[in-house]
Amino acid sequence: MRSLWMCLAVVCVLLVVLSGTVQVVHSHLGCPDPHANCSLCVTAHVAVHLTQAHAPVAAARVLARVTAPQPALLPSGFSAFSHYTRPPPSLNLPA
Repeated sequence: MRSLWMCLAVVCVLLVVLSGTVQVVHSHLGCPDPHANCSLCVTAHVAVHLTQAHAPVAAARVLARVTAPQPALLPSGFSAFSHYTRPPPSLNLPA
């Protein structure tokens, strides 16, 4: 099944490369009006009209006002370690 998807992906990539190559090497030699009857030229020169969708106005009624409660004062998360800890070992190198 995986090889089928891989083959399909390769076919799609080859179709994109082939169509791009056809568009690049496309030409009309000896024609007085080269773009008149060519569907590739017509689709290449079609103007795209951009439109902007209007956002709907949000209609909402205020049913009740809600006030935020005051934040609770929590104790500090800092705690000092008061037990004895061993100092790091000292290096006694022979001279």
